[in-house]
Amino acid sequence: MGWHEYTTRTGRAGEAAGAAYLEGKGYEILARNYRTADSELDIVAFDPRDRTLVCVEVKTWRRPYFPMDDLRYAIPPGKYHRLRRGLAQFIASQLQLQYDFIRIDVLLHYGEQTVHIEGEA
Repeated sequence: MGWHEYTTRTGRAGEAAGAAYLEGKGYEILARNYRTADSELDIVAFDPRDRTLVCVEVKTWRRPYFPMDDLRYAIPPGKYHRLRRGLAQFIASQLQLQYDFIRIDVLLHYGEQTVHIEGEA
């Protein structure tokens, strides 16, 4: 198996685990791997607790590479802006959605541990 295939397979497995994790927390999964011209949204979900539309970036590693509770290290600024644009395109294509807030979160998987970093709504 080549490196690209390995990282793709690892990422997809992490995204599946991330979706299951979010569903276990009561989120409704609206889309997985939503593609736009310049980005891909790993998971788009709805958090009914506070009626928030959430874009979730999933990171899967064999070990942590940065402080696990700091969103700034998980998503570089350029990636964050692409996620925002992608989420805006998702919203434009789903006019029936009703939500009160929008948020970008990160799910970090390493080993058997999952860390959920919630962004600001």
